[in-house]
Amino acid sequence: MLYRILKKDLLRRKGVNVILFLFITIATIFLSSSVNNILVVSSAIGYYMEFSRVPDVNIFMKGDSEKEKVKEWLDDGAEDVKEYGNISMIALSDQKVKFIKNGKKKKYDTGGTSIYLAAAGMDYCKVFDMEGKPLSLKKGEAAMTRDAMERNHLRAGDKISISVGKTEMDLTVSRQMKDAAFGSDMSGMNRILVSEEDYETFRKDEKAENIRMLCVMTDKETEFVKELNSQDFTTVLNTISKSAYKMIYSFDMIMAALLILIGICLILIALLVLRFTLVFTMEEEYREIGIMKAVGFRNFAVKKVYLLKYLVLVSAGTVAGFAASIPVSGAMVDSVSRNMIMEDSSSNLWVNFICSGCIVLLVMLFCYTSTGKLDKISAISAIRSGKTGERFGRRTGIRLNRRGKMSVPMFLGLNDILTHMRRYLVLMITFCISFVLITIPLNTINTMRSREMVVKFALDPDSAVYVRRIGNAGEGNYRYKDDLLKGMQRVKQEMKEKGYDAELTGIPFYFLKVSKNGTVSDQKLLMLQNLGPNNDYLLYDKGKAPRLENEIALSEAVLKENKWNIGDWVDVNIGGKAEKFIITGTYTDYMQMGQSGRLNPAIDMKEEMMADYWNILVDMKTDMTQKELAHDLKKDFPSYEWNDAQSLVDQNVGGIQDSLAKLLLPMTGLLCAIIMLITALMEKLFIVREKGEIAMMKSVGFGNWSIRRWQILRMVWVVLLSMIAAVPMSLLSNRFMLRPIFAIMGANVKIQVVPWQVYGVYPGILMVGIIAATIFATGKVKQIHIREMNNIE
Repeated sequence: MLYRILKKDLLRRKGVNVILFLFITIATIFLSSSVNNILVVSSAIGYYMEFSRVPDVNIFMKGDSEKEKVKEWLDDGAEDVKEYGNISMIALSDQKVKFIKNGKKKKYDTGGTSIYLAAAGMDYCKVFDMEGKPLSLKKGEAAMTRDAMERNHLRAGDKISISVGKTEMDLTVSRQMKDAAFGSDMSGMNRILVSEEDYETFRKDEKAENIRMLCVMTDKETEFVKELNSQDFTTVLNTISKSAYKMIYSFDMIMAALLILIGICLILIALLVLRFTLVFTMEEEYREIGIMKAVGFRNFAVKKVYLLKYLVLVSAGTVAGFAASIPVSGAMVDSVSRNMIMEDSSSNLWVNFICSGCIVLLVMLFCYTSTGKLDKISAISAIRSGKTGERFGRRTGIRLNRRGKMSVPMFLGLNDILTHMRRYLVLMITFCISFVLITIPLNTINTMRSREMVVKFALDPDSAVYVRRIGNAGEGNYRYKDDLLKGMQRVKQEMKEKGYDAELTGIPFYFLKVSKNGTVSDQKLLMLQNLGPNNDYLLYDKGKAPRLENEIALSEAVLKENKWNIGDWVDVNIGGKAEKFIITGTYTDYMQMGQSGRLNPAIDMKEEMMADYWNILVDMKTDMTQKELAHDLKKDFPSYEWNDAQSLVDQNVGGIQDSLAKLLLPMTGLLCAIIMLITALMEKLFIVREKGEIAMMKSVGFGNWSIRRWQILRMVWVVLLSMIAAVPMSLLSNRFMLRPIFAIMGANVKIQVVPWQVYGVYPGILMVGIIAATIFATGKVKQIHIREMNNIE
């Protein structure tokens, strides 16, 4: 008997059942793949660091003059050092690397990173091919990161030219590689690997700029770095901890987090819709339930009919969803594994299986709790469709006689919502979640394109253009302030000869030891100093910019970690001497993960060796945009690296903006399709429930189109109310979801909202989809006959 009832019921409501099946399938796909990826992604960075043997602390030293002294300290003086090793590298200037196309050498695009040459086969900071296998290179071969190859449009088999002093080689790029320590553009460093034989040839050149990287394994990295900073090692350039490397990859996790968030929201929507559908279906079949109770069926026997139906639907949907979730899991992992080695998501097949089983249990639990209403309904009230015919409360709503200018369909749609708000609550929640979901990537993209984001990278958004790598072929990397100033003066003169009247402001940066009363900061701080006329664009949250020679500004993160305050005096080691400075202001930015300082331009730093220099600000009068001017200057001065502000921001956040922009349209399409499915399902159920009312309207002269307008306008009202409710929800998501994500990298930014996009265009697209689905679903109105008036109590 149950089989016959089930078969008849599934065939009778084919449209509704197909939509339910699709929704359960979608929910299973997203739940299974999202939870699988949560497990994979959450451990991905740590797994990648361990797999690559990234040490707890990397110490970068210039040359080998203090190599033995540092090793002696590591062996005898340093505490909690478990083991250490060293890696030799050579610093390369941009002019020393070229790629060869059609027999011609062309400028190599660094993407704003410093380039280092290293030999394959190291024991720490290992590199791997794109399949995660150990990398080995033959003589004459080179390996590069995927980002570096894509920037320069290189493929396996292409040639690059590397010169160190008088040694020059043409090498074949044999493969791409994954490099945990130098693979992300946000680290500001990039490695090119060659064979050990070729590296030794380069290293022996007398003009090779050797960099020694000591790789230290310790359980107490903070204490170790503090102890290291208290030593008098003059050739130590910087230290980078494993936690900093992990943080560098945090922006790569935004995509994974966004996909997981979408999955969770869709699961919530699916459960709301399933419960709504079940309750609607039971109310529609109250009469059959009453008859079954009247002839002696017990409550559980009646419930079994519904439980069996949904068990079949859910089982079929979860099986289809489980099968589809396996490739989807792999695709989602691939989208965030561009620069990392991640565990294969197929190895967590049991997660997909358990999640599918949980969906079956969860939906069946929903079904069982929702059918609890049947226990309280008598046979007589069930036969009367659950109604007694009595109503003691006054319905709230609007009156037609007071709305003379409102059309009848408009009035009916609005009055339905006001008098039966709970009936449309599921739709409103669903639409709200969808609207908020679409605002998250939009607001993220707009924030990354904002002026404030540019300033957080110590750049002036009002500058005409920016330039890096201005050294001539024979100069090598600039290491001192005077060298940079001479280079800037030369570029200024060259631009003047070409008709560009520009002022240049250079931003060298140093890694300096900062202490207070003998207490050293956790690491050498990155100190920026503006050299030139443009010094007033930087923002300060508290205090003011340093103006005098003995003033300094430190980031909020530095003050918080060291428990320092504005007005405190600190000692800064400059040129081997401790100089006293007073802290005048604090700020947040993205330089060195928010751990930075700003020096007064008047401070004489000629004796201190620069770590490097940041982008040079070029200020001049022009009617062109930054992008157009950068394009023209690349033609006039092809040996220099010209950029606009947005390109620099993109380089330093790992290209997340491009990924989000590519995701935006597919995500909008997916949400639109899901909302259309929900709308079609709900509208079909509304029509089934309102057959009697529709039949009565037809009997008094309402045409099919007029009735359909009522249904369509009612859905429009639901959408408009949902959009209004979504505005505060969107603002809350900005504050509690997006701001913390941006703050991970060290700075507090204001989330940018473009109203015409967030509250106009994209919700409008979703509204058009909802209206289209409603028009499609209301086609059933034509099939309702006047005799259906018998359904009205």
